[in-house]
Amino acid sequence: MSSDMAIPSTAAEVLAAGARLRRRYVLYLLGLLALLFLAATLGISIGAVSVPFGQVWLIVWRHISQASAQVGEAGVDIIIWQIRAPRVLLSMLVGAGLATIGVAVQAMVRNPLADPYILGVESGAAAGAVAVIFFGGALGKGIASPALGAFIGALLTLTLVFVLARHGGRVSSLRLLLVGVALSFALSGVTTFMQYATHDPSAQQAILFWLIGGLGGAEWSQIPLMAGVLAIGVIVIWYYARPLNAMAVGDETAAALGMNPDRLRTRLFVVLSLVVAAAVSLVGPIGFIGLVVPHVARLIVGSEHRRVIPLALLLGALYLLLVDVAARWIFAPSEIPVGVLTAILGTPFFIWLIRRRDAMAIRDAR
Repeated sequence: MSSDMAIPSTAAEVLAAGARLRRRYVLYLLGLLALLFLAATLGISIGAVSVPFGQVWLIVWRHISQASAQVGEAGVDIIIWQIRAPRVLLSMLVGAGLATIGVAVQAMVRNPLADPYILGVESGAAAGAVAVIFFGGALGKGIASPALGAFIGALLTLTLVFVLARHGGRVSSLRLLLVGVALSFALSGVTTFMQYATHDPSAQQAILFWLIGGLGGAEWSQIPLMAGVLAIGVIVIWYYARPLNAMAVGDETAAALGMNPDRLRTRLFVVLSLVVAAAVSLVGPIGFIGLVVPHVARLIVGSEHRRVIPLALLLGALYLLLVDVAARWIFAPSEIPVGVLTAILGTPFFIWLIRRRDAMAIRDAR
């Protein structure tokens, strides 16, 4: 009898099932990459000036390959390469970053209703960026200064949320949620106060950008910052995927496996704040992506973070890209601020999560 025949049927079935799951997971990733390509083509093509799909990629390829021959009119070339292409790419990077951070936050605090927006981190980052504009004068007009203010604001807010939510040496999920919401409202009030207190029209316009969130100011110079920060964040969160699995169960489980939950949270705090700060400093506070996308990813592939993180990254990129396309298309040639549209779409999902959680708690009590 061959060695293959000696394997018990149950073990063979387990191996076959694992192989099927891996193939299905790869198909999910490839399918999302294909959808991203199609959505990016659509995002670059549509607008006040519609451009055929084929010409879109001819123009893009001409710039990537640095070919000298011009494709189409010079005005169309500028629209495609200087305006729409960086906007599409920035939307994918920001969406991927916020979704990945949402996965980590929900595991760290063991609360499916948590995300950087609900915990007040995005409001803190926005307040920090706006404070630089309000107090910094000319220094607030560059990318670096608001980004630094956003990073400090996000880090301080996240730290304050956990300090205030800690009671008896433990962090209560309910207290964490309530403290985060309270701080989010307070910081939004501070940001609004700075908007009305300044008498500089240019500063008021810049602050309004942070309040509503949008991708209209996307430029190629912003792409390296967001791409670099996203790469660091994804690598670190992926490295801690197994510890996040344990933390999602509970600190006791993580400690039993030889981990230090508090030390791990401290390391992740910095990374989370860095990614959120970069996103907010470039596009303003955009909420609910870190709440909605991780749940969709878990519904598809389960709760194992090594599978959830890459899927959530691609889903987040696709989600924000499609929302931005819709924001530009619904009332064309005018556009809806993308932060407004994500809030409109995310609120019903948030309510559904609350009702689902309550229903599960009632069922478990029985």
